[in-house]
Amino acid sequence: MDDPVLRAAYLLVYPVLTRDRQATADLVRNTLGPLERARGGAQPLIDTLSAYFDSGCIAAEAARRLSLSVRALTYRLERIHKLTGSNPADAVHRYTLQTAVIGARLLGWPDNQV
Repeated sequence: MDDPVLRAAYLLVYPVLTRDRQATADLVRNTLGPLERARGGAQPLIDTLSAYFDSGCIAAEAARRLSLSVRALTYRLERIHKLTGSNPADAVHRYTLQTAVIGARLLGWPDNQV
């Protein structure tokens, strides 16, 4: 088996998020909704957050995954902070943003309006 093994406890956030669809939609809309005002729409910034979180919040790794320079990635993170008021580098804000990004994936946002 070459695939990584996931512990069931790591996946518990998904049933919690899907159990209350309306609360998840509210979280996504209120947290990530301001990203729709960005030039190019919300999707590039959602992708930036996903890569940043998936890389353990290491900017150089996230930039590599997105084929961006570190400067471009940090610019996007600053733009996210300005638009949402939530700083991806701050632990409390990061939790909210990351949960909202997971919710957006589950709901298919921003392609499917919630």
